[in-house]
Amino acid sequence: MPVTLRDIADRANVTTATVSMVINNKPNISDETRQRVMTIARELNYYPNSIARSLAISKSNSVGVIVPNLASSYVVRILQGIKSTNRDIEYTVQLFDTIGQKESEAQLFQRLARERRIDGAILVDPVCSEDEMRVFKDEMVPCVVVARRTTFLDTVFVDNLEAARSATQYLLGKNHRDIACVICRKTNLPWEDRVEGYRYALTDSGIQANDDYLISVPDDGMHDGEIAWTRIASMKRRPTAVFVPAGDMVAIGLMKAAKRAGLRIPQDIAVVGFDDLPAAEVIEPALTTVRQPKLEMGDTAIGMVIDKIEKRSPGVTSVELQTKLIVRESA
Repeated sequence: MPVTLRDIADRANVTTATVSMVINNKPNISDETRQRVMTIARELNYYPNSIARSLAISKSNSVGVIVPNLASSYVVRILQGIKSTNRDIEYTVQLFDTIGQKESEAQLFQRLARERRIDGAILVDPVCSEDEMRVFKDEMVPCVVVARRTTFLDTVFVDNLEAARSATQYLLGKNHRDIACVICRKTNLPWEDRVEGYRYALTDSGIQANDDYLISVPDDGMHDGEIAWTRIASMKRRPTAVFVPAGDMVAIGLMKAAKRAGLRIPQDIAVVGFDDLPAAEVIEPALTTVRQPKLEMGDTAIGMVIDKIEKRSPGVTSVELQTKLIVRESA
């Protein structure tokens, strides 16, 4: 059964009139009472349907952009693409950072979709499951997902399989045969496609993939690269090259650990990353990596969501952008 004002009032020990005043943001309510009522409303998963309906018939002229980590260089570049679009648009952008917390992201999705405080949403690299993203479709809020594929929302993504195949093929072309692959199985990383591309390139060159060379790390930071290096250093047959679809920061952490161990890059071990973050050019030697078109992803996403808001684009649209291997010094 749906939650009512009476349910909240009973829990908060106030009248339904007081709850209504809090929900409608009326004055003359104490901060303590307002906070208590709103906390209970959130706990009961209450959404003010009457307000949602009234807002639905008007426009806020805003787009909500939800990101998992505002400190991420990858996310920042996509945001730059969203904000620097050359379209003459009359929509403001509201930014929400969930700090990579799946629970916070899921709650935010529900609140934004059901309260209709925005006209549309862009989900950048979301960590939630597809079921949790489905609230935007159920509530008919135009939504574009960036860097992940879905079948029920508009998406902007890259061909991760081909990107990984190309990177691995490059190492094979440098006469490497023992190539490790470092992955991160975080929900929002398309690691399966990248592993498939890596394996495809090996098989296409007549090389059987070595399961010992598939290394999984818990996250996508520099420390995880050090973890990966510890695994590699302990191998009886150490690979001569490492492809790191877990991301550039993992690749950089691995390179630093290998250099501390006395290895030369790329002479003793070659490294290829994924993303082309600004740090890839700064590290010594500069990191060879797969560049994702982050600015274009952001620019495409804002155009798509506005087209949906303005009802210029019916149905579900998927846009696939191309990656590029940036050859530097590490491989």
